[in-house]
Amino acid sequence: MLWANNNLHMAIEKSSRFDFDLLADRYDSWYESAKGRMYDRSEKKAISRYLPRSAKGKTLLEVGCGTGHWSRFLSEYGFKVTGVDVSEPMIKIAQSKDIPIASFQVADGHSLPFDDNSFDVSAAITTLEFVHDAELVLQEMARCTRKPGGQLLVGVLNVLARLNRNRKQRHGSPYAKARLFSPNQLKQLLEPFGQLVMVTAGFVPNQKLLLPLAPLIDAVGRILHIPYGAFIAADVKL
Repeated sequence: MLWANNNLHMAIEKSSRFDFDLLADRYDSWYESAKGRMYDRSEKKAISRYLPRSAKGKTLLEVGCGTGHWSRFLSEYGFKVTGVDVSEPMIKIAQSKDIPIASFQVADGHSLPFDDNSFDVSAAITTLEFVHDAELVLQEMARCTRKPGGQLLVGVLNVLARLNRNRKQRHGSPYAKARLFSPNQLKQLLEPFGQLVMVTAGFVPNQKLLLPLAPLIDAVGRILHIPYGAFIAADVKL
């Protein structure tokens, strides 16, 4: 058993920049805070721009699903979700949530255990920042996605945002080891795969008293295409 556990941790270190096993039991607490709820609302609004009008009958692969936070959102939208993550504790939490029309398994995004053209959509939301080879993960996602007509759905943390720059400076945090992207860097990464559209979101004020204004501030930031929002959502048509 010790040998098996050592092999598991070696696999995590090889495929992930941070061992999320360490955070599994408290990962969802961010979404329960006032600021976390505002960021979550903004990010989901941005991702929703690129979801089909009806997802009924469509299959979606979520790479780096973690505890299933986004899996639930995508399942409620109508997708049949298959979530994978390299962290077994994260997967166990996702499985415990009994999310409708969703299944979860431990797998590495660098080498996905699925046939070519298996899914209508492949998604990676706040995942590419933490893998060792984002290009390879995207290649694997594209391989597993239906062509033509399939879709890659990506959300990343924006390196231009003050919030994320501050996170990067916290020693020992997941963000300290992450590879964050600017809008231009994400564009260069995704353009080779197909027709790309992007939006920057996550314009949430730091001051607690201003949090009620976050939806308005966020809408203005998106409309004006300000590049400093904390979150970048992107869609690639294959």
